[in-house]
Parts: sequence; C-alpha cells; structure tokens
Amino acid sequence: GPSATCPVPCIDSFGSVVGLPSCGPAKLSSAMPSMHPRYEEGVPKDRCRVRCCNEEGQEYPGQRAPFPFATPTAKAKGLVKRKPVFGCDKDFTYSLLESVFQDVGGGADYERLSERTQRLWSRTLDRCDLEAIDFRNCDEYVSELLSLCDNITRECTGWGFAERGLVEDVSIELAKAWRHFVRLVWMRDLEWEDLVRCISDPNSDLSVDAEYYLSEPAAVVKHTVASKLLVPLQVWGLLLRAAAETQASAKKSYI
Repeated sequence: GPSATCPVPCIDSFGSVVGLPSCGPAKLSSAMPSMHPRYEEGVPKDRCRVRCCNEEGQEYPGQRAPFPFATPTAKAKGLVKRKPVFGCDKDFTYSLLESVFQDVGGGADYERLSERTQRLWSRTLDRCDLEAIDFRNCDEYVSELLSLCDNITRECTGWGFAERGLVEDVSIELAKAWRHFVRLVWMRDLEWEDLVRCISDPNSDLSVDAEYYLSEPAAVVKHTVASKLLVPLQVWGLLLRAAAETQASAKKSYI
C-alpha cells in the first residue's frame, strides 16, 4: 500500500488533519477551524456583503468619500454575488497539479491536461463555495471530485485509478482528503470571507477603508488556493507515486 513509501495525512471523521507525512515540504497550519460555519444573518449563501455606496462612492449622504466615484451597490444593500476563488487565477490553480504528477514516471505530466478539463478543474472546486456545499452532506460532491481526479490522472498519465490498482485507496484516503477540503471551504472563516468580499466587491480598488480591503489580492488568492488544496493534492500524489513504485517492483521481480 501507499503507506509503505510515505504515510498519507491522517484525517479524522470531522475532516481535520491530525497528522501529516514528514516527507513533504508543505506544512499545514496548526490552527484548525471550529466545528460550524458562521453565516451572516440576512445574507443568502451565494452572496456576500461589501461596501454599500452610491455612484459617488458615498456610504451615507454628505460623506466625503476617498474616491468620488463608484459602481453603486446601495440598491442591493451591499449584497453581491460571490466571485470564484479558484477560478480567479485559473492558470495558478491548474499549475498546482504539477506536484501531483512529479516523479510518477511513465511520461506523466500535468501539461498533458486538455483545456476543457483545466476549466472543469477550477469550476468544480469553486462549486464548493458558490453552492455552499455542506460538509455534513457532501458525499455526492466528493464523488464528483474523485471522478474528476480519475479523469485528470488518465489524461496526464495514460492510466486511471483502476489500472493503477488504486480504487480502494482513492475511495478511502483521497475521499477523506477531499472532505477535509470541503470542511475548510464550508467553514467560511474570516480570512476566506475577507478574500471573497474583496474579489466580489465591484469597487475593491476604491474600498481602501473597508475591513476586507487587500492591497495585493492576487497574492492572497494564490496563498489561499494553495493552502486549501494542500492536503488533497498531497494525498493524490503520494498514492500515484506509491502505485508507480509497486508496479515498478512487480515488473523487476517478473523479469
């Protein structure tokens, strides 16, 4: 099994990582989120609250706004549709797949992935937040993620999970890792919400006094995407490398 080469992260039934392999360079923050998400009252789950202002950038009549112009959000009381985080920088989100296929051998390369599947990758990840997937009821969504991982693996290596003898490990270990991902997004912690509000605000560059203002949102997007995907991508890569080693050993003993 994969553990013979390198242990996969240990994830409990709540989707929390309680142990990580020492062989990977990436580290998971020790601060784990609380058990339940916090949704602001009166805000639909597919919306977020941003700075409420008129076309002159005023939040109330007579205010001397830092910038005397804006896309008005007052009519909707500052509630706007949530923008996708993983699709914000699709190329970066796609590039993270490189680590999954490193050292798998047999010509495995993330750059073999079709453009259509690249788009599906970020779109599927974003559904977790945009559709407010509930961690307590996410089996169907996790199954879709596993199926997508299988398709990506087949496109990038020529073989899917079944041909690599990984169906059982994937259904247990990789499924746990994706549940961990769902839990992190489902929590909508303060850092996540600040980022979503920033990229969803049509006046984000002008909202310099807003509590969610980010001077470098592009850098925060990259950090957030990489940290949320850390565990599933690590488990996925470990399983593929362990299977490749097993197959290589079997071939040697056969010869």
